Amino acid sequence: MQTPVQAEFPAVLGSLTPLAGWREARLSALPVDDEWRFALDLAVCEVATNIIRHALHEDASRTFSVRFDIRDSDVCIVFTDAGDAFPLARLEAARRDRFCEISPLLESGRGLMLILLSVDRFSVERAAGENIATLEKKISV
Repeated sequence: MQTPVQAEFPAVLGSLTPLAGWREARLSALPVDDEWRFALDLAVCEVATNIIRHALHEDASRTFSVRFDIRDSDVCIVFTDAGDAFPLARLEAARRDRFCEISPLLESGRGLMLILLSVDRFSVERAAGENIATLEKKISV
C-alpha cells in the first residue's frame, strides 16, 4: 500500500501523455498483467479526455487534479475539476446500455461505456462546485 499521490494537469489534450507517464510510474511496482494495465489506461484516458473537452473546454488556463491511491486490494484514481457539471443522466444511460451492441458511428457515449467495462467501479459526483470522478479497479495477480 502506498501513500496517495496527487498531481495537477492543464486542460489540454497534450496533458494525456504526461498523465499516462505519471500514472505508469505509480503502477510500475504492481504485479498486474498488461491486460489489466491497458484497461486502467483506457479508463484514465477516457475520464481525462471528457474533463478536458467537456468540463473545461480545452482551456489551458484551467486545470484538473488526479489523485492516485494503491490500497490493499485495489487502485483508486480520483479526478477533480471545477468545470461544467457532469451530466449524470449520461452515466446512468451508459450503465443501462453497457452490454448492448453500440454503433461504431455513435458520436457520444462510447467513452463512458468503455470506462464502465474497464474498471470495477466508476462514480461521479458534484460537490462544492467541483466534479469528482472516481475509478476503482481490483488488483488481480
